[in-house]
Amino acid sequence: MNIEKFVRERNEALFSLDEKKIKDYAKKYNLGLPKNPIVFWGAVYKSIYNITNSPQELKQKAKDWLDEHNMSTDIK
Repeated sequence: MNIEKFVRERNEALFSLDEKKIKDYAKKYNLGLPKNPIVFWGAVYKSIYNITNSPQELKQKAKDWLDEHNMSTDIK
């Protein structure tokens, strides 16, 4: 697997905030996704928040969403 391609595609999917694009990416790489929409978006926003090179405005949007839903930014 080409890790650079994997990361580029991951970032493109997550940063788009397009549910279909994110789900297509997950399917391509056999990644499981939560069925519950709140848990799904929580996972998306936690991922965005914890990607080092996420755009700052997107990182803030992720933090705001997580705060509004009483979720931490930590990935455990």
